[in-house]
Amino acid sequence: MFLKQSLSLFLTCCLLLTTAPGAFADQADQATEAPPVVNAQQSPAQLQQLVAPIALYPDALVAQVLAAATYPDQIVEADRWLQQHTDLKGEQLGQEVDKQPAPHRKTSASRGKPL
Repeated sequence: MFLKQSLSLFLTCCLLLTTAPGAFADQADQATEAPPVVNAQQSPAQLQQLVAPIALYPDALVAQVLAAATYPDQIVEADRWLQQHTDLKGEQLGQEVDKQPAPHRKTSASRGKPL
């Protein structure tokens, strides 16, 4: 239960961070022009330091977090569907998820698979 709540909180934060810049864009002065973006070249050592902590997590968890970060709206939809169908468990839950449109099937979280 704690893991599910932690993952839910994490995904919520990701969703807020991805949508927050758009919310503040309207407040920016439209007359000012944004400076050009410069891509910083990173050395192999810097890249290794950046991605090394990810290697500490199980591949299945990393895959689910990356999928959730890519499609946060689908995670929200799947969670809402699960909240409406709390009576479904196990095989019955899997059968009902298979009947749903693609967004609910894309997330193994809706199937209750362990991380």
